[in-house]
Amino acid sequence: MKFKIFILIVLSLAACKETTSELPILSYDYIDGKKEYYKINDYKFVNQDGEYITGTTTKGYVHTINFFFTTCPSICPPMRIKQQEIAKAFSNDTHFKQYSISIDFKTDTLAQLQYYAKLHGIDSNQWHLLRASSEAQLQDIAQQLKTNFKPNEDGTDFYHSSYVALIDKKQYIRGFYNILIPAEVRLLKADIKHLLE
Repeated sequence: MKFKIFILIVLSLAACKETTSELPILSYDYIDGKKEYYKINDYKFVNQDGEYITGTTTKGYVHTINFFFTTCPSICPPMRIKQQEIAKAFSNDTHFKQYSISIDFKTDTLAQLQYYAKLHGIDSNQWHLLRASSEAQLQDIAQQLKTNFKPNEDGTDFYHSSYVALIDKKQYIRGFYNILIPAEVRLLKADIKHLLE
C-alpha cells in the first residue's frame, strides 16, 4: 500500500531557530486543556541485523528518528548523504545513534535492509535501519513523532518529509530539522552536542 506522509509539526520551531540554547521539549499533547509530556518509547522494530529495537534499547542515547524507504528515488539519497555526514561527525561518541524507519515494510524486508546497509556502508553500531511489521506500527510511531501517513489517492509512489526528530536521553523530542537545508544540519549537529554534554 502506498503512503503519504504529512508533517503536522509547526515548522517554524525548527526554521526560526538559529542558535542552540536550552532546547524545548516538543513531545506533548494537550489533555483537558493541560499540557502532558510523553516519551518516545512505545515501539518495537527490527533492525538490519535482525535485532529488536525498542524504547528500552534507545533509552540513554541521544538519537535521531526519521522515515525513509530503500527504493526512494528522490529525497532519500541526499538525506542519506547528510546522515552519513552526521554519522562520521559523531563516530567516536557511543551515546549517539540514528534510527531510520522504512515506510515500505512490504518491500523493505530484512534482506533488503541488509543489502541497502551494505551497499551504502551503514554501520549498525551507529545507524539502525528499522522495519515495521504492520501499517498500524507505522501509524503509531508517526503519531508519537507528530507525523501522519496517508495513502496516495492516485496509487503512485511514496512521499515522505526530509525532517528528522532529535530525541534526548530521556526520550523526549527536542527538535525537528530539515536535513536537506545546510543551516539546519549545522544546527542539528550543535544540538546533538548540546544534549550529549
